[in-house]
This record gives sequence, C-alpha cells and structure tokens, in this order.
Amino acid sequence: MPLRGFGVVNFELMLLRRMHDHQQALVGAALKNLGKSATDLRTAHAQWQRGLRGGFPGGAARYRLALGKPAVVSSRTVPVVGELAVEAWPMPLWPGLQFQIAFGPGGDVVDERLARMADSTAPAIASVADLRPWLLVIDDVEAACSPVRYRMSGGAVASHAAAAFTTPDGAACEAQFSWGLLQYAADTGNQRAD
Repeated sequence: MPLRGFGVVNFELMLLRRMHDHQQALVGAALKNLGKSATDLRTAHAQWQRGLRGGFPGGAARYRLALGKPAVVSSRTVPVVGELAVEAWPMPLWPGLQFQIAFGPGGDVVDERLARMADSTAPAIASVADLRPWLLVIDDVEAACSPVRYRMSGGAVASHAAAAFTTPDGAACEAQFSWGLLQYAADTGNQRAD
C-alpha cells in the first residue's frame, strides 16, 4: 500500500525540490502544470526527508511504500557489482521517463534516478545545442557521448551529478544532472573533454 498522502505527484514534487537548485523557471512551470505551489513542493520534500530519517522502511521498500507497485520489474548485470534488481515507476510530469531504482539482494538501493522508458526514443545529440534541459537523462548522454566522466564536488548532494564528456561534433562539455535528468550543459571551450 502506498504511503498515505504521498504518491506520484508528491514524489515528483520531491524531485523538483532538488531541480529547483538549477532550473527555477522550469520548476515554476512544472508547479503550475501540476496545480501546485512552492509551499506544496517544500511540504512534499520535508515529508520525504522525515520518512528517510525514521518513518520509511529501508532500501527498495521505501519506494514501493511511496509509489505503490512498480510498473517495471527487471534486472541488469553491472561489472564488479553483479546482478541488480530494477524497479521503475512512470513520472507523468516527464513523459517518456520513469523513476528507476536498482538494488542488490539485500534490498539496498545503489542507484536511483530518472531513466528513459523502453518505448521512448531519446532525442539525438550531435552538438552542445542538442543538450537541452529536462529532455535528456544520463543514459542518453552516455549512449551518444561516451565516455562520460562523473565527479562530486565538495558539498554536492547525492541527487546531483556533474559530468564531463565530448559531444559527437568534438566539443568538450560539462553538465549537471539532478536525479539523472539533465539540468544544464555548457561548452567548456576545450577541443575535447579527454
């Protein structure tokens, strides 16, 4: 049974709270689309944080409690780590995307982020101009611009990831992701990001 009063919309609001750090205008438009306010966003985020500190079960079970039965259940093998279970829930605010968790045999979540649904096609990436916020996820960038190098800076939040890579046309880029969703990307002016 889902967490009382939470559900998908409040989960989306919780995700938006971290995205607000980078894309205030997009978050504002999303709130309007959802018929919600900045107060609703803060309330959902606070409820999630309280749950993490004591009200939620650990690992993958917390997501089932908040979001209900997953729409996707699968597995994937990761080098060194081994086989991971994968569960995902559609996120209507971002059509074609789902919130995906990957966890090991003990249920400990090792990855949690927005990912593209299997039947959704990623936008093409040829240059920096194609790296538009909220349209691409980490997997899309990795597929088009591999290798992607990630780094955490001091004070970084676990839901944020910074990355450096080279676009197919040779531009070196740096990008910021929140919950796996591209927030912004910039040409660093170098010939290549190697």
